[in-house]
Amino acid sequence: MSQRIAGGDPAAPEILVAMTTARPDRRGSARRPRTVWTGFVLFGIGLVFLVVTVLPFFWGDHNRPVWLNVGCMLAPIGFVIAVLGSVRAGRADQRAAAARLSQR
Repeated sequence: MSQRIAGGDPAAPEILVAMTTARPDRRGSARRPRTVWTGFVLFGIGLVFLVVTVLPFFWGDHNRPVWLNVGCMLAPIGFVIAVLGSVRAGRADQRAAAARLSQR
């Protein structure tokens, strides 16, 4: 493998080697942040509310209680929380990896 990248920084090969030989931390990668788990749980509960709300329409029952309709909103709220938690955790991992590389 070449030690120099064409037109690149002389320190770049060291970073490239560090990136290709580094092993991920198995404990950190297997564990999801609490916000992601919360989002998954809310999304699942919201899907249950959706099924309970939508299925009776097929049998002609159109008057469902308001609390069932409000409960359906847990699905998109949980989805947004899970996505934001994943993005936040990814950025934190990226900052930690950049800090480790800058210490070398």
